[in-house]
Amino acid sequence: MWVAWQKGDGPRSVSRVRDLSAGGVFISTKDLTPVGTLLVLLFALPEGEMRIEGIVRYVDNGKGLGVEFTKMGAGDRARLQELLRRLNR
Repeated sequence: MWVAWQKGDGPRSVSRVRDLSAGGVFISTKDLTPVGTLLVLLFALPEGEMRIEGIVRYVDNGKGLGVEFTKMGAGDRARLQELLRRLNR
């Protein structure tokens, strides 16, 4: 699975998702984004697009970013729950 993500008004990056849960995501990237950076995450799913705001909580240099979800709408939360249900079968 892939995620498009953006820091503020900066350019959009696309990276592979390594781990996903109801509370956050680990994104595989070599981009050195500091802990505390606010991100907007876009996931394209068969059910529709999810737009979720998050904050970088962990950086593993050369491997990726741990991002905690901080804001998502009810529809996005429902799509995320359905995705997690499918992935955990």
